[in-house]
Amino acid sequence: MNDSKPVFIADSCIGGLSVVKSLWASGSARRAIFMADYAINPLGLKSDSEIALVANHWLKLAASHSDTLIMACNTLSIRYHQLLQASLQLSSLENVISMVDCFKAMLKAESQQLANRKVLVIGTEFTANQDVYPDLLRSAIPGVQVSTAAATALERKIARFQSCQIDDESVINPALRQAMENTDYAVLACTCFPMVMDRLESLFPGMTFLDPAQYCAGLLKDKGHGQHGHLALRVTGEVVSKRSVSEFAKSYLQEGSLIAE
Repeated sequence: MNDSKPVFIADSCIGGLSVVKSLWASGSARRAIFMADYAINPLGLKSDSEIALVANHWLKLAASHSDTLIMACNTLSIRYHQLLQASLQLSSLENVISMVDCFKAMLKAESQQLANRKVLVIGTEFTANQDVYPDLLRSAIPGVQVSTAAATALERKIARFQSCQIDDESVINPALRQAMENTDYAVLACTCFPMVMDRLESLFPGMTFLDPAQYCAGLLKDKGHGQHGHLALRVTGEVVSKRSVSEFAKSYLQEGSLIAE
């Protein structure tokens, strides 16, 4: 890796900032570009071919700035994983880390504590309806009982800076609440969800939450260490303003960081 180049981190909303935060907490990726690609949100409602086009677009865009792309979007990561499994041609980039890669790293690190336990994968509707994460869990963890739950409304609130409303029954509905109360571990398979981890822990005190993004730094190795973080922002679409993303990033990433619009 070339440490002189920033890490390019992309998501379909602000959720990818939770990946930035976990990387910076570990001292990694201290120079980064973050793109909140709201123009393609909601990505999970698009067709497979449309999602594949987004994957290629992100790869090409990242290559113009960096040698490393972190796909901080579970929907795109799952589709990218499927495309690779099908051996389809994609734009090349030296280093690509997807949330599927982070999920695999999490399973390797937590295999003993997850064995013979109930594990719930919480994501958007697209993620919850895919077999990728359940299949990975069952193949890596002995005796695990896997279920999934869709929490698209929760992602939508956080992505639009409305996390104060997550207690609403339309967000954590009875079915989602029942699923979360009937498990041992919940994997936050949407990068927005770690942003409200404290609130989720207070609502469900008997559950252990796991964030796959916490394992991203180990995959990135020693890229871009430094005392202070520098983040350049890119925001597409008309859903939220670049200024609102910048203000949120400054508050969320806290002191010791420089946010450049």
